[in-house]
Amino acid sequence: MKRLFLFTSFLFSFALKAMTAPITIAGDNWCPINCGANDAKQGYMIDVARAALKRSGYEVQYLEMPWTRAVGLARKGEVNAIVGAFKGDAPDFHFPAMPLLKMSPNDLFVTKNSQWTFENLRSLNKITLGSIKGYDYGDELNRYIHSMLATEDANLIQLYGNDAVTRSLQFLLKGRIDVLVETGPVFWFHAKQLDVTNKVKSVGSISQPEPCFIAFSPNLEISPKLVLAFDKGVITLKQEKKLALIAESYGLPKDAL
Repeated sequence: MKRLFLFTSFLFSFALKAMTAPITIAGDNWCPINCGANDAKQGYMIDVARAALKRSGYEVQYLEMPWTRAVGLARKGEVNAIVGAFKGDAPDFHFPAMPLLKMSPNDLFVTKNSQWTFENLRSLNKITLGSIKGYDYGDELNRYIHSMLATEDANLIQLYGNDAVTRSLQFLLKGRIDVLVETGPVFWFHAKQLDVTNKVKSVGSISQPEPCFIAFSPNLEISPKLVLAFDKGVITLKQEKKLALIAESYGLPKDAL
């Protein structure tokens, strides 16, 4: 009987540890969506993921790394999920039913004294465009970027790394690029951090806002279970009006939810 009790206790302890094993979510610094791993506030989507998955007994560990590396590791099953993903970023991944934001992936920004305006994709041929390697910018702009990469065109400069957004903004201010493509809330957050909001302006978007997600690895058996747990948690957070409070704490507009 004692042995049976000890064995039962061992199984319970093992199951509890399995349930509370950290769920790893990776991404580059895309604040305020997801910020630095060492920041006191790690970002809207990370806070939501922690609150949502905690309700099903999961602990979240956030890993900061270059975007293409995060996608690659998640695709191989070495991390559980990526944060701040549009469906075009990783169409083979498991996406929750509940997006956390709706944003245009291709808002366009220039310096304050720029006279350039966006009319159509052909108007991009007149400028040097700045983008970030591996990001999804929607079908139209993705095709344009791929065509530029295929010809190694000098009209496109792509940056890479955890601080790619900040460096891209600095490239814009220094005149190394003429137009920067970025999601609005992310661009303005970094512009505010650099104290340059009065030196830049928006000149529109190439497409309408799209759902933005935390997306789960296509090569881990637990992913469908995590998606269900995540959706269940997010629905509860919405019902309790906590989702909007988290967004508000990061300065995200209500119309993006």
